Amino acid sequence: MAGGTSGSDSTVLMELKIYAKGTKAFFSDDELAWVQTTLTEKTIDEATKKVHMTFERKPEGETDSKTQEYRFEATFDELASKKKVLPPLCNAPLLEGIDDLTSLSHLNEPAVLHNLQVRYGMHNIYTYSGIVLVALNPFDRVALYSQDTLEAYAGRMRGELEPHLFAISEDAFQGMVRDKKNQTIIVSGESGAGKTMSAKYIMRYFAAAHDDSATAAAATKDGMSHVEEQILATNPVLEAFGNAKTTRNDNSSRFGKFLEIRFNERHAIEAALIRTYLLERSRLVYQPPRERNYHVFYQLLAAPGADRERLGLAGRTWESFHYTAQGGNGSIAGVDDAVEFANTAAALDVIGVDRQQQARIHALLAALLHVGNIEIGGTSERSGASISETDDACARVVGLLQIDGVLFRKWLTKKQIVTRSEKIVSAIGRAQALVVRDSVAKFVYAHLFDWVVRTLNEALTGGNGGTPPASFIGVLDIYGFEHFEHNSFEQFCLNYANEKLQQNFNRHVFKLEQEEYQREQLQNWTFVDFQDNQPCIDLIEGRLGVLALLDEESRLQQGSDATFTEKLIKQFAATPRAPAPQTPAEFFRRPRFGADSFTIRHYAHDVEYEAVGFIEKNKDTVPDEIQNVLRASSDAFLADVLSASSTESNNSSSGGGSAAGTAGGQASAASGSSGSGSRLSVRAPRKPTLGTVFKHSLASLMETIEVTESHYIRCIKPNDAKAAWLFDAPMVLSQLRACGVLETIRISCAGYPSRLPIPEFIHRYRVLMPASATRALLRKGSGGMQDLSASAAAAVPDEYRRHATDILQAVFPEPDRFQVGLTKVFFRSGMLAVIEKHRVERLNAAATAIQSLTRMHQARTHYQQQRKAALALQTSARGLLSRRQLRCLRDTRAAITVQALARAFLARRHFKETRTSLTRMQAHVRGSQARNRFKRLRDRFAAVAIQRRVRGFLARQKYKRTVFLVVRMQAYRRAHLARKQLGKFREEKRSAAHFKEVTYKLEGKLMELTRQLDESQSRAAQLAVKLRLADKEVSELRATQADTIEKSTKELSARVEALQHAKEEADAQCIKLRDELASSHKQLEAARQQATADQEAADKQRADLEQRLADLQRELEESRAQLADVRAQHQQQMLIQQQSNSGSGFGGMAPGVTAGDKNKASSIKRSEMHAAGASRWRAAGGYAATGYDMADSSSSSSLSHLPGVASAPSNTVSFAAPLPPPSAPATTTNMASVAASAASAHQQQLHQRRPHSSDYARPTANAASPGTTSVANKRSTIGGDEGRTLAKMLGALGGFGGNNNGSGGVSNMSPTLANGNARQLHQSLGGSTILEEEEDDEDAGPVFELRSEEDVREMLEHDDLLIAEVLNELIGDLQVPMPNVDAEYSPPDLLFPAHLIGLCVIKMFQYNLARRIDRLLMSTIARIQKKTAAFESDYTSAFWLSNVFELLSIIKTSMTEHQSSAHEYAESERAMNDGMQYLESLLSDIYFGWIKDLQKRFVKLIIPGVVESEALPGFTASDSGFFNRLMGTGPRESSVKIENVLSFFNHIWRSMEFYYVDPAIMRQIMSELLCNIGVTAFNNIIMRRNFCSWKRGMQIQYNLTRIEEWCKTHSVADATRNLDRLLQLVKLLQLQKSTEQDIDIMFEVCDLLNPAQIKKLLSIYAVSDYENPIVGLVMNEVTRRAAPTEKSDKILLDTNDLNDQVLYLTARKVPAIETYIPPEFRMPRVRALVDSQTDMSYDDMDVPEEEEEEDELLEDYDEYAPYAHNHRQPNVDMTHGM
Repeated sequence: MAGGTSGSDSTVLMELKIYAKGTKAFFSDDELAWVQTTLTEKTIDEATKKVHMTFERKPEGETDSKTQEYRFEATFDELASKKKVLPPLCNAPLLEGIDDLTSLSHLNEPAVLHNLQVRYGMHNIYTYSGIVLVALNPFDRVALYSQDTLEAYAGRMRGELEPHLFAISEDAFQGMVRDKKNQTIIVSGESGAGKTMSAKYIMRYFAAAHDDSATAAAATKDGMSHVEEQILATNPVLEAFGNAKTTRNDNSSRFGKFLEIRFNERHAIEAALIRTYLLERSRLVYQPPRERNYHVFYQLLAAPGADRERLGLAGRTWESFHYTAQGGNGSIAGVDDAVEFANTAAALDVIGVDRQQQARIHALLAALLHVGNIEIGGTSERSGASISETDDACARVVGLLQIDGVLFRKWLTKKQIVTRSEKIVSAIGRAQALVVRDSVAKFVYAHLFDWVVRTLNEALTGGNGGTPPASFIGVLDIYGFEHFEHNSFEQFCLNYANEKLQQNFNRHVFKLEQEEYQREQLQNWTFVDFQDNQPCIDLIEGRLGVLALLDEESRLQQGSDATFTEKLIKQFAATPRAPAPQTPAEFFRRPRFGADSFTIRHYAHDVEYEAVGFIEKNKDTVPDEIQNVLRASSDAFLADVLSASSTESNNSSSGGGSAAGTAGGQASAASGSSGSGSRLSVRAPRKPTLGTVFKHSLASLMETIEVTESHYIRCIKPNDAKAAWLFDAPMVLSQLRACGVLETIRISCAGYPSRLPIPEFIHRYRVLMPASATRALLRKGSGGMQDLSASAAAAVPDEYRRHATDILQAVFPEPDRFQVGLTKVFFRSGMLAVIEKHRVERLNAAATAIQSLTRMHQARTHYQQQRKAALALQTSARGLLSRRQLRCLRDTRAAITVQALARAFLARRHFKETRTSLTRMQAHVRGSQARNRFKRLRDRFAAVAIQRRVRGFLARQKYKRTVFLVVRMQAYRRAHLARKQLGKFREEKRSAAHFKEVTYKLEGKLMELTRQLDESQSRAAQLAVKLRLADKEVSELRATQADTIEKSTKELSARVEALQHAKEEADAQCIKLRDELASSHKQLEAARQQATADQEAADKQRADLEQRLADLQRELEESRAQLADVRAQHQQQMLIQQQSNSGSGFGGMAPGVTAGDKNKASSIKRSEMHAAGASRWRAAGGYAATGYDMADSSSSSSLSHLPGVASAPSNTVSFAAPLPPPSAPATTTNMASVAASAASAHQQQLHQRRPHSSDYARPTANAASPGTTSVANKRSTIGGDEGRTLAKMLGALGGFGGNNNGSGGVSNMSPTLANGNARQLHQSLGGSTILEEEEDDEDAGPVFELRSEEDVREMLEHDDLLIAEVLNELIGDLQVPMPNVDAEYSPPDLLFPAHLIGLCVIKMFQYNLARRIDRLLMSTIARIQKKTAAFESDYTSAFWLSNVFELLSIIKTSMTEHQSSAHEYAESERAMNDGMQYLESLLSDIYFGWIKDLQKRFVKLIIPGVVESEALPGFTASDSGFFNRLMGTGPRESSVKIENVLSFFNHIWRSMEFYYVDPAIMRQIMSELLCNIGVTAFNNIIMRRNFCSWKRGMQIQYNLTRIEEWCKTHSVADATRNLDRLLQLVKLLQLQKSTEQDIDIMFEVCDLLNPAQIKKLLSIYAVSDYENPIVGLVMNEVTRRAAPTEKSDKILLDTNDLNDQVLYLTARKVPAIETYIPPEFRMPRVRALVDSQTDMSYDDMDVPEEEEEEDELLEDYDEYAPYAHNHRQPNVDMTHGM
């Protein structure tokens, strides 16, 4: 006894070891069924034999919730005796969500439930549980039944793919093919669990998965045969006539269906047969609340058609009929009854029911609806029931059924009692009459349903329904277990059928399993207890069961529901004692209160049935008189329906017919009654009751299931709310317990699910036998081996069982892991995999041993051969390497010697070449400078001579004219004065005083002239002295410079010699080191490393010397630059000194300068304002860079700000300072250097502000040469006034023109001088840097020139490089300039691509080159489209949007002005028109693409920036969004403000403004953005309650006001109309909403909002604390106003779909094409085309215009003549006075 106790304690302790700290286990819970907990504390007291464990659980998803604690306490005895069970363990996380429940390591109830919940959460609705497929209803559409999925499961074994009902279907099909046995798939579950849909998909699988080639000819376009189509067509028909909406399921089957799919010998579907069971006929006349009648009635009422008037359905709905309005719900969410009616009609067409028969079916259905509306009168039982003759419903029924109306009304309200001698007719009460009325409706509908099923069977079987098939697969879709608040006869029959099915499942899964254990005589095995429901079935169908007592009571004339209940209680609950276990009485419970109900303990749940109506429903009979009236109908269809069902009922004695259990035996009542006969029958034939018929049909079904191989699908309803993906754990657990899934798992664990025949087992696993047993088996020879292949069914010798036992004992030391039966070996769950693993390991070990021996032998042999070969190779290789090493050492030594000599020679030669090159370069530079200086002085001297002669000629002419006029005037005046003084002279001629006075005056004038002459001579002498001093200083500076250069040269030569000497010393040292390395091999390696280090040091030293040499050269250059600066400063001082000596700068006149010259200087000063407005673009390289033959006259303005230099008109250039003689070149050099530096700085600034091309990074002469002056690149307008004026000015000068930007007094030049000596003039300003520019120009190649019209046409027609230049330079490689505050761009600076492309297109059009126009425009459009496809930045989009619009405008303008109607231009006009259309499409693509990109970025700013931004102080809204409330956080301020929205507007507007986008496009883009604000904000406000408040409305209105102000500022106020609806919505938030007067104000102010939107806003409006609440009257009034248009009104605004919009723009008129080309663009052909246009415009000028321009210039010159005349007149007076 003690030993036993000790053993049990040790077992308990071993079990408790599993429960370590942190172990997870399950505990039961009322709400969640089972919960997971974690072990935190465990205490085991072995003394008291008690165990205490504490578990904790923290609810998932609840961070602030408290931890729940669970405790477990028990003694060892309680655990050993199983009075208490340890908490079930949780499976490892790896096993969670496994697809087979039997594979769980801990197979228990909570683990199964948890695994199903995990899989359901992952949207996996199917799970295996042994042989059962568990299917959870998702209540949602899932993509699990597509054709691809169906084909994936075809031909696959069960378990290869995920659990699926297709896998069960395929398993059944393979079983039928493989085992030649019929199959049955049983789909069971509660109502609403998805049985009907599962059966539908199973039928679809069989119809579509396995096609037969023989039926391919009859296949339809979908690949299915006609029979398969008919099988699928049965679903909508049977669902329409047999399914209805219940509280648990929207499509609940109210009948049982067994579909027998028949296959031929080729396993192709050849036919099908449908058997139905127990149609719920009572639903036709009564529906509980929130339920519907059968679908077909609602489909008929919703279907349109012309027969509605004939059927009496016109203008009526489901609410108009009593039989459809009782449930109070006539619609199903997501289901259109009209569409379903069309589907049902189409399905009837497929199965062979023509339209005429369908019309008769509709007539019968309509008649049944009208039967429910027959009004039966009668106030008392004595007076009896009555029907008015004017009853419209009764008349409709009589007309539709085509029966006798008088008899029909009579037998509805009368009854006939048959006695032995007579028939007695008596009146019945109103209640009984209503029962008769409803029984008539049920009778007709039941027969109609049977007729439909029979018609389906005839179509599916082809009239051969009685022929047994070769094989079949049955699909049973039967009603599930039902338990409602009120349960009647229908629920009793349904639950009875489920009890039978559950018994079949028990026998198949449990009983048969254990019976096999008994047959195999397994030892050490105990029966597994399971819930056997046979007593419950006996309670229902036993000899004195419920059905027997019900039939007995139904046959009695005075039988009632009360007496039936009393008999039940008397039979099963007569005594208060507890009934004996496993007896029918144990499953019966009498009611606690009253005697009209009873309770049956079903396998799933205890159900209380209300006995009221049981008798009538069981009888289910219609009076014979009514049946005779119906059968006497003139409607052949109704007679066919009734007679066919009657015949079928008589032929089916056991209820196995196609419609068994529906009409039953009530139709047979007609055979016993006859209207004529000489003798009345006292006793009518006994009619089977509905319960008896159902019992027989159910027995037939069970016989069919038992003779087939069964497959089970258990459908589970996860929740009662029919919510998608909601898992109600307690509800699921109760269904798992009821359907036997948990019992399957328990038997799998307790029993032996895996088994193999003994011979097959020994044959496969004999490798695991012990060695002695193997030898004994082999001694028997071939005979023994032949016995192994004997059939498992034959008697197995004991020796084989012993061998099997030896194998199993060798593998499993525990005896309970296996059992050896008479013919089979049984394994526990998972043990078969273990023994298979051992077999594989044994085979692998044997193969490894064999392989190891074989490989060892091969490796040993190979090793010995390799070793011998290696020794021979090593000997040879070592000798070869030694000889090769010796040869290498010799070669290395020789190479070092040769390298030393060669490097020395190369260094000496390089030094000599460098010195010679430097000397030559210096000589060349100095000679070039001297020649340039000489040439500049010669040109200056020539210019001075020309100016001197011209000015002298003009002065002399003017002087002569003036003298002539003055002399004549003086002559007249003097003659007049002489005559007046003649008298005086005569009187005074004799006076001595007069002669003395005249003498004194003459002497004074002589002395004054003498003094002035002396001062002039003295001043000239001083200037001569200063000039000599300056020449001397220049000579000294030149001598100093020469000395410095000579000294630097000597130092450089000395340093070079020192470097050479150091190099020779380093080479000598290297040679010495290398010689020492040849002593030995060991010293060789060390010396080699040392030589490498020394070589690196020498290289570093050499690099240092070269760096020093470079530094010296740089110092030499700096010295030269300093010398040049000193020289320039000296020259500037000389210039200032000369200016000061000539009379204070520009204000005075030096001697030798005439008054006319001064006046000219004054006039030039006026023209500086015009010159300052020239283009700020400058071209590098003068004329070659611009592409023009003549430079711009405005380039002289670049020097006008320098001291001593002034701008002049194009015909003259004057200086206020005197011109120095040719012997003083310092002044010219100084001025040129200052001008060059200023122009270079200006040009560098321009390049920093013009990043146009990808060539910008390329170094140019302008950027690299600080001394280079720039020449202005003036824009020339083709056809404009600027080029015309320039041509006139040049022509007025008589051929003189060009660039007047030299230094000194350069006057008018001839064209030859201006063009031929242009570079010499630049050299005079730039110095030595001109050499670099010349080299760049030479690298660029020759300048492309067009000399005639033929050249232009040839280039436009045949030169593809022109198009390449346009595509690459103007589009492909163009870098869009970014907006810059420091840079100012004019339209030509940014729109030059459009103008240049337009110029090329127009020229091609002028030459009628249609094909070239097509090519250029199409290539341009394609390249621009590729450039703008990505919309990488707003700048790129705006730039190309502006250029494309400009190009389109240019082409449209040219085509508008083109008036030619010549036929030869037709192709060119077509090309231009096509190009314009494509340009419009490109413009539209860029516009809408950019708009979409802007909206995508802008929509993120609308809600936080416009709606949530609280920029208005004092009105902060305290509301918060749903997300914040959910997270528990308060309202937080938006990070995006209204300023961010306005900043976005500013960015877009400035970008468009910078790139000169057309104003119409700018306004339209802003309108789109404002429309986006209006729609997005409106839809968000009207759908979110936290936005609908008064304070929020104030904030939104303020933000919208800011946006409106911005629009007014930028002249886009018209675009704010897109915000009108939003503004009215915000206004509505701020209006009063408390009275009905406020409603009128709201509808008047918010006239753009429809009533539905106002209603929606008021329904979600958040009332503030200080506001009056919105009363019900207000909402009622708003609802009333919104009702008429509520169905048509839309609450949300439609989004602005840009795909449906079209861009409407009017191209502007372009007056002239700007041919400006940025200087950094290398486009010789485009430049040549522009130059040719400019030259031709000059040649076209006529002579009269030139003469007029000359006259204007002369008149302008003559304006200053009076000033010169008045200024010089005193001198003239003095001269004449002398």
